[in-house]
Amino acid sequence: MGKFRVLVECRNEGGTDLHCWDNVQAANEKGAEHKAVEMARRYYPEFDEFEPVRVEPSRRR
Repeated sequence: MGKFRVLVECRNEGGTDLHCWDNVQAANEKGAEHKAVEMARRYYPEFDEFEPVRVEPSRRR
């Protein structure tokens, strides 16, 4: 299992925010995207749309 850094774009009628999730543990990039989007949905319920913008291996260990 690897650790990934995922940038998620969160949108609603009021605008757009970018949120970074670091050290997301997953088997691959797609799994990390899914986990990061689920975390963003949970922590930022004021947004309607969530899209993973960038995924890269985490530099932290």
